Amino acid sequence: SLEATARELFVHPNTVRYRLKRVSDVIGWDATGAREALILQSALIIGSIADPDTSKRR
Repeated sequence: SLEATARELFVHPNTVRYRLKRVSDVIGWDATGAREALILQSALIIGSIADPDTSKRR
């Protein structure tokens, strides 16, 4: 749930909502559904495997 995610990240639930909206705006589709979230998570994992240097950037 959104509230559980916020607790895990030590942020306010509105922060999680805002970040999800920003992700949706950037990628061009709603990433809050189960299927879309799995696709996004898989893409992030594959991207970090393909370019391990990106995990060091922040």
